[in-house]
Amino acid sequence: MLEKNPLGLLTLLVTAFLAVGPSAGQAKDHVSGAASNKQAHVSGAGDSKPGHVSGGASGGARNHISGSTVENKEPGTIYPPLVNREEWAGTYFKGKKLGFSHWRVHISGNSVTVNSKTYMRLQSPEGDQITSFAQETQLSPDLRLQGFSLLQEVTGHRQKVEARVKNGRLVYGVSTLGYDKEKTIPLSPGLAPSSTYLLNILKNGLKVGARGTIPLFVEPFQMLSTLEYRILRREKISLDGHPAEAFVISQKTSGIESTLWVLEDGSVVRELTNQGFESRKESKEAAQSFKEGAISVSSFITLSLVKAQREIDNPQSRRKIKLKFSQLKNPETIPRDRRQTPLKTERHEDLSYSAVLMVESEPPMSLRPASLPVDKVEDPQLLEDSAEIQSKNPLIRALSQQLVRGNPNSWQAALRINRWVYQNLDKALVDTFTALDALRERRGECQSHTNLFTALARAAGIPTRVVNGLVYSPEYKGFLYHAWPEVYVGEWRALDPTFGQDIVDATHIKLSVGDTAAQFKLMEFIGQLSVELIE
Repeated sequence: MLEKNPLGLLTLLVTAFLAVGPSAGQAKDHVSGAASNKQAHVSGAGDSKPGHVSGGASGGARNHISGSTVENKEPGTIYPPLVNREEWAGTYFKGKKLGFSHWRVHISGNSVTVNSKTYMRLQSPEGDQITSFAQETQLSPDLRLQGFSLLQEVTGHRQKVEARVKNGRLVYGVSTLGYDKEKTIPLSPGLAPSSTYLLNILKNGLKVGARGTIPLFVEPFQMLSTLEYRILRREKISLDGHPAEAFVISQKTSGIESTLWVLEDGSVVRELTNQGFESRKESKEAAQSFKEGAISVSSFITLSLVKAQREIDNPQSRRKIKLKFSQLKNPETIPRDRRQTPLKTERHEDLSYSAVLMVESEPPMSLRPASLPVDKVEDPQLLEDSAEIQSKNPLIRALSQQLVRGNPNSWQAALRINRWVYQNLDKALVDTFTALDALRERRGECQSHTNLFTALARAAGIPTRVVNGLVYSPEYKGFLYHAWPEVYVGEWRALDPTFGQDIVDATHIKLSVGDTAAQFKLMEFIGQLSVELIE
């Protein structure tokens, strides 16, 4: 049912607001107006490239000092001090209030503690959808990571990530309903948590033309990335009628770009994204206020819609479609597989790319389906469990065995699972976080359906991966962001448990592959992608 929200909204909001980004201000002045290269209010439309917005801690240090801004001997370079501070910011999507963020930096002896909280609210017929993230991060005075604790709550469902540094490695544990595991990775030099990396930029100093790279650990997704930044210019701004000057910093990581306005004391007064997300420095009262009401889920869907120049009739019966995508960041950004083939790619003067893409529905099986369990696995992780896909949980395993009992044919087993998930989960505008949550509550959106299908299929011995991309909605008359699974049954085949499709229609366009971290890649497309229907 396309009208029943094919987008894991809250998961994408996590990506947008928490995955990578600094705080948005130290002072308690409300920032409003329009920005330009000269005299400007901070929260308007600047001329630099927008990008990603999210929560975290600001402030900065070259040394463990307090007091006023410190000028280095090198002319034009400023090193903001590392001091105790508390900051609030309002978060918005295309001008509509989504929530707020709060940060507190506390320095005590030889430790720096950063507490951060992000809160977001969406209205839906099923009730307000509340998402919150609370994190405490411990750093040394020279900003080396010592540990953190992150609690994520999505509509009452919780996930906890705790980490510590031990013997040159980062040891972290992830726990959700029915899942609790510890993992470890090497701690590379200079590795910063995504929630506090702005401290590292400020430690390096603020100077026009300066640039650098920072290795990141993205806490919500437990993934490594690299952030590149460049200080573009100094810009005169107005904060509630008072003149000020800010450094304008561009940054990008994993294909996501953002622009920050940072004062000399290290305060971030604004962050703007090309997806339409914005963070504004505000007072505590203004940041927490929803006096005009929270944005509705349906409005959020509409604002993230990708519209073609004309409607597509009977999309679920489409077996072939030819499209042109524009504003791509690189020519290889759209995956190629047996269903979708890039036909032509062009580079444009603005350095973006366009691609003509032919997409087909699933063809008939070309091989005899493999028997259960499937023994040829290209990646063992496609049979493993995770915090969101608890394929080894006893409840998941018991149901999986019940559904596939007596059927050694892997494809027929996948069809049984697909049919059961479609028939037994209500299509609701709620994000139930994990496969086990979806099973217990029997409702959810596309991510919930996909996670539960993936867990059940993996438990049956079918290698399964999560696909994120677009699908056409006749209700919204455009493409919406969506998730569905692919199974390996001797060959890869796509199904859609949200729509009850054993053979996905041609409007299913793959943009990324993988579990939670792959959704990070979708932020490269949201708010940027345009599509033209060719045939």
